[in-house]
Amino acid sequence: MKRIFYIGFCMALLTIICNSCKKESINSDIEGHWQLLEFTTKADKQVHPCERIYYSIQLWVVEVAEKQGPQELASFRGRYKYDEASRTIEMTEMSTYASPENSRPAEVWELNPYGLNNVNTTFNVIESNGKYMTLESDYAILKFKKF
Repeated sequence: MKRIFYIGFCMALLTIICNSCKKESINSDIEGHWQLLEFTTKADKQVHPCERIYYSIQLWVVEVAEKQGPQELASFRGRYKYDEASRTIEMTEMSTYASPENSRPAEVWELNPYGLNNVNTTFNVIESNGKYMTLESDYAILKFKKF
């Protein structure tokens, strides 16, 4: 009986240790996989519908990519930082990521189809409820749905 208790205790302890190593998201309403539905450029108020454009936000990294879309856009990766006090998101250092020696900063024209106009962008979080998210920069308002 003591041996069964000891084995059960060891299994429970092992389960707790393994689960504690899992990386938790900083803000689960913002982090995750998002489909960009559309963005509206603020200068001309033009709505740009998006087809198969995705943002992946995980811990300190953001990736923007078109997955099997008609435009055959390049994918980019950058740093992501969320400031809860000001409800802002910073996406910085957007660049290609084929390999470290071949990585290069993104050009503005390459980022435009993603609703970005700079390799460093700060967004105000307008809405984020885990299913839908709306971000606003000085350039555009982006509307997402959780993917």
